[in-house]
Amino acid sequence: MVAERPTTGQRSGVQFSRAGVAYWTSVRRRGESEMDRRTLIGMLAGGLLVAPFAGRAQPAPKVSRIGYISFRPGPNEFEQSFLRGLHERGWGEGQNLIVDFRWAAFDQQRLTAMVAELLALQPALMVVADGPGTVNMIRSLNPAMPIVVPAFADPITQGVTSNLARPDGNVTGVSALATELAYKRMALLKEAVPGLRRAGALYNAATPVPRGAAVSVDAGKELGVEVTQMPVRLPEGIDAAFAAAAREGVQGVAIVSSTATITYRAPLCELSLAHRLPTIFANRAYLKAGGLMSYGPDLEGAFQRSAYFVDRILKGAKPAELPIEQTTAFQLVLHQRTARSLGLRFPQALLLRADEIIQ
Repeated sequence: MVAERPTTGQRSGVQFSRAGVAYWTSVRRRGESEMDRRTLIGMLAGGLLVAPFAGRAQPAPKVSRIGYISFRPGPNEFEQSFLRGLHERGWGEGQNLIVDFRWAAFDQQRLTAMVAELLALQPALMVVADGPGTVNMIRSLNPAMPIVVPAFADPITQGVTSNLARPDGNVTGVSALATELAYKRMALLKEAVPGLRRAGALYNAATPVPRGAAVSVDAGKELGVEVTQMPVRLPEGIDAAFAAAAREGVQGVAIVSSTATITYRAPLCELSLAHRLPTIFANRAYLKAGGLMSYGPDLEGAFQRSAYFVDRILKGAKPAELPIEQTTAFQLVLHQRTARSLGLRFPQALLLRADEIIQ
C-alpha cells in the first residue's frame, strides 16, 4: 500500500504513513482489537503494506483509493486475506493503492459516521465486509458508488440484488449461500455425537431470528433430533446460555453464523468446552478458537477472491459486468484435540470425508 499522509479527523482506519506506529497504539487505546505485531511486521516485509519512504526518488505512479468498512472490530484474518489477494494482482508493492480501513466494533452510530467519512474521501469503490444494511446505507448516500461484498450470505434473499449473473444496484462480490447448509450441519453433528436426541441452534439475539436457526429446527424434525432455538446476547450471555442448555439435556449446539458470532468465536468455543457441549460451526475460522467441527465455505478464501472484483473495477469494469460468484466448494473440518477433550471419537466414515483434520 502506498504511503498516506494522515487526514485530520480520521478516528480509525489504517494509515500507511509515518503515523502508522502511532495508529496501532491508538487502536489499543480505543478498545478495538489489534493485529498481531508479528503479522503486521510480516505484512510490511512482504510488501502488503509499503514503507512510507520506499521509492521516493522514482516518479509516482497513479494511485487508486478504495474504502473498506466492517461492522466488526478489526483488523483480523479476513483483512489479511483481502490484502493478500490485492498483492497477488499487483496492488501495493508499486505504491499504487490506498486502502482506508474502518472497523465500527458493533457501534451503529460509529458505522454511520465511518461510512460518511469514507465516502467523503471519494474512493473509487467501497468494500463492505458484512451486512446488507451497510450496503443499503452506502447506496442511500451515494447510489453511484461501486460496492464489493466479499461474503454475501444470500444476496437475492437479502434484497441486495435481483440477478446474480448481471447484478443490479452497483454491487458485486462472492456469495456463500451458507443459510441452506444448516440442514447439513445438523446431520453432521448427529453423526459426530452418538445418540444425539436434543440439540440447540445458537444465534445472536440482537438480530431477528435468522433463517439458519429455522432450518436447523426443520432439519432436526427430519433427523429425529429435538432442536431448540437459543437466542443469546453476545458476548455477555454465552456462559449462561451454555449452562442452561447443559442443564436441559442439550447434547450439541449448532452455531448460526453471523458477524457477532464469528467475532466472539473464542468465548463461544471456550465456554462450550467448559460446559462439555459439542459444537458445529459454519466455517474453519471458528475452529482456530477450538470448535469441534465446521462445514461451510472458506471465508478467508472468499475475502481473498474479492480482490479480483476490486482489481477489475479499478481497471474500468462496472459491477453489473461482473457476475456475483457463488461458492460451490464447502469444507468439512474436524478438530481432533477438541473431540478428545469432550470424550468423543469421530466415526471413521466422517474422518474419511473430512477436507481437513486438525490434530
